[in-house]
Amino acid sequence: MKHCLFILWLFSFLGLLTSCEETINLDIAAGEEKLVVQGHIEQDNPPFVLLTRSVPVLSGTPSNIFTNSFVHGATVIVSTKDQSTILTEQNLEDLSPEQKQMVSELFGINLPFSSATDFYVYTTTELKGKLGQQYQLQITANGQVLTASTSIPNLTPIDSLWFVPHPNPKNDSLVTLWYRYQDPDTLGNNVRFFTSRNKEPFYPGYQASVLTDEFVNGRIIDFPLERGYPKSAKLDLESYSYFKRGDTVRLRWAAIDYHHYQFWFTMEADRASNGNPFGFPTSVRSNIKGGLGIWGGYGVSRHTVISR
Repeated sequence: MKHCLFILWLFSFLGLLTSCEETINLDIAAGEEKLVVQGHIEQDNPPFVLLTRSVPVLSGTPSNIFTNSFVHGATVIVSTKDQSTILTEQNLEDLSPEQKQMVSELFGINLPFSSATDFYVYTTTELKGKLGQQYQLQITANGQVLTASTSIPNLTPIDSLWFVPHPNPKNDSLVTLWYRYQDPDTLGNNVRFFTSRNKEPFYPGYQASVLTDEFVNGRIIDFPLERGYPKSAKLDLESYSYFKRGDTVRLRWAAIDYHHYQFWFTMEADRASNGNPFGFPTSVRSNIKGGLGIWGGYGVSRHTVISR
């Protein structure tokens, strides 16, 4: 996120420079290019791996930076104790409707995909995730080898969902989603959640999308659930995190292992501190050896509720 903001700032700065009469040449050294992984696998579905490169500042115009970031021709292998499966690179438009839906859920993409740029993932039809299984990832690309390991934890589903009206009667069309969750009596249960409103894609909680039972082990929890938004959304503080009466709300409640939790926890903490002069710098804890990003398993339970 900090890199993205820095790039946007530089584009604004360059716009100011072009309005000056004097020609100024900037000689800015490009940072070291890194491979960035966002890969996921959940039960009963194939793995999907998005492989990009970190884009140096001033590497191109905003319209082509996204397209140029994809890494093509990589060898991507997902292994279990029983088999190794090579993933193939595919354009989003060539995927089946079911695969497109999974990509939409995992990466928060609106369908149909309307961007002028192409979108590529590595996937397969020969492997589907299983609860309790370990999955090893190996990527060979651009002379580099990246490895990672994850698991799909057993399900820890929500007990119930309900809506609570806005405390101000003047805003009686707005409601908050609440959940009840019975945490297992074993420490180390971690969750990541996503919400979808009506026909919108699934988005993770805007401020924080991960939960852990470090302080609530074995307890019954009643708590409001933050609504998910795209990270680029301009939020209205008056209606932030509220749903509207009549909304159909879908919830992806996903059990994740500890390293998967640590990645999103530190990533979101880093994002929250960005631009805060009193914030502490956060080191994002990737589980990718040799690169950046995350290879994470999800044990997903799905829930749907309509606000009345």
